[in-house]
Amino acid sequence: MSDSTQSSFSFLSNWKFSLAVCVPCFAVGLGATYYFYSKSNNKSQLPHEPTSKHHGIDENNAIRKPIETNGIDSNTTVKVHKPTLTEQVEEFKKQGNAEFSKQNYDAAITFYTQALSMCPLSEKGLLSTIYQNRAAAYCKLNNNENCVADCDKALELVPSYKKALSRRARALSELGNFKLALEDITAVVMLDEFKNQSDIMFADSVIKNLGKKNLEEYKKHNVFNLPTKIFIENYMKSFSEDPFNDEFPQTLMKSEVNTGLELALKCIKDKKYEEIENACKEELKKTDNSLIRRTLALNLLATFCILRGNYATGVEHLTAVIETPGVPNKLVINSLIKRASVYHQQEQVEKSFEDLKCAENIDPNCSEVFHHRAQIYLLEMNSEKAVEEFKRAVELNPTFILSNVQCCYAQYLHAKHTSNELDAEKYLNKLKGFVIKYPDYVESYTLYAQALTEKGAYEEADLLFKKVYEIHPDNATLLVHRALVVLSWKSSIDEAFTFLHQAIKVDPKCDYAYETLGTLYIQTGKLDEAVECLEKAVPLSKSEKELLHIFSLRDSARAQLAVVKRLGLTPQL
Repeated sequence: MSDSTQSSFSFLSNWKFSLAVCVPCFAVGLGATYYFYSKSNNKSQLPHEPTSKHHGIDENNAIRKPIETNGIDSNTTVKVHKPTLTEQVEEFKKQGNAEFSKQNYDAAITFYTQALSMCPLSEKGLLSTIYQNRAAAYCKLNNNENCVADCDKALELVPSYKKALSRRARALSELGNFKLALEDITAVVMLDEFKNQSDIMFADSVIKNLGKKNLEEYKKHNVFNLPTKIFIENYMKSFSEDPFNDEFPQTLMKSEVNTGLELALKCIKDKKYEEIENACKEELKKTDNSLIRRTLALNLLATFCILRGNYATGVEHLTAVIETPGVPNKLVINSLIKRASVYHQQEQVEKSFEDLKCAENIDPNCSEVFHHRAQIYLLEMNSEKAVEEFKRAVELNPTFILSNVQCCYAQYLHAKHTSNELDAEKYLNKLKGFVIKYPDYVESYTLYAQALTEKGAYEEADLLFKKVYEIHPDNATLLVHRALVVLSWKSSIDEAFTFLHQAIKVDPKCDYAYETLGTLYIQTGKLDEAVECLEKAVPLSKSEKELLHIFSLRDSARAQLAVVKRLGLTPQL
């Protein structure tokens, strides 16, 4: 996610990677991307697919029935056909299938077990089918352990048996073994060339469950890091009426005292962000501090808890500020806006809008309320309401550049959504005007370049990113944007890799670069490199939501790597 835009306009950095990368790909939920593979040999053949549907059981049609006779003619010699062992096995399997279709699952298991006890070891395909069918019966009885055991045996015989892989994946998921379940369903999806939507949707659910499990484990032993300095600076600048710019905090900042709130405020000025939380905690331990000092420290501590991804603690501190009587309105409004953003991150949209409405009721002329509500509407893909809110924000505070630029971009988006090409062109030109008017302002370049990219004007967009990077050479995210543009423009994988590696050199903490690089490695079938790269992105994630996304990419790459090694798949070139 882009440091240059995420803090104030997070949806803009969610460039649709699968659209930008011009190589064969498929995205499964949470951005988990797959690469097309094909079998490198034909050593493992699938058994016959069922020709009649029995709730997931397989049935071969090549069954020779015994010859029926009504009696023996004394003048005629009749040769009675004695069923072979294989035909007897087929007959037991057929009876098992019949009982399965009647939902007599215990009886079906009995017939399948009899068939397995008689089946020659040389009949690998038949054995595999019967094991899979018995697994299906166990599945119907919610006996997931035996279901997995029978699928194991079926897959030992025919490793690429899709139905057995799919069934085992679902049973493993029920047992909570999401890692192996993901490997199995990934194998099915890859062998099926991504044609079965139900398997794809199931893979998505497994990825999500595995991600939640990984997140829970990660949080036991790790804390989220603060994002890059550029990200924090942009976040702080997104508040046009920041209470920390008022006279009292500014006076404290000039004080000779270097402890507590004074130290925290000086750390903001000096960009020593890692020291702010401890300084705020030091202030809150005092017993003689005033109401305004205490609530300012609580708000600032909450802000950095949120930036660190510690949402629960951040909300707790903001709520304390909001509910404390006598707190200045500006500080309460700022706290409500920040809590609203957290609620939205946690997908509690109604709570988010409730907080913004409370803030508006306190001060109907606070431009900041309308600005942040407009951003949430854009995240909700409601460009019409976003335009309405941005216009009000600009009307109340016409000097705030960020509202002006984002309002113009929202108008451009709305014109595109309503197929109003004349207005779209008008607002595109207006965005160009902001670049000329504010040549040092990153947001102007980023939003204009984004609009040009959507239009297909890739060369012009790339020139914009190149120009703004020359002005801000410490902003690695701009190089990531260039990587995405060249992928769309030239389908140039090599150039994209060059930009992404350069971005990491500029800023080793740029998680957006690692995330994009890891995704590109997956797209190009370099799964070992993808896993390594995404592992580096994990400790750089700024929130639970981002970490879940990184886990989904990493776990997808790991699963594909396991399947490639297990089934001997090679990239389709």
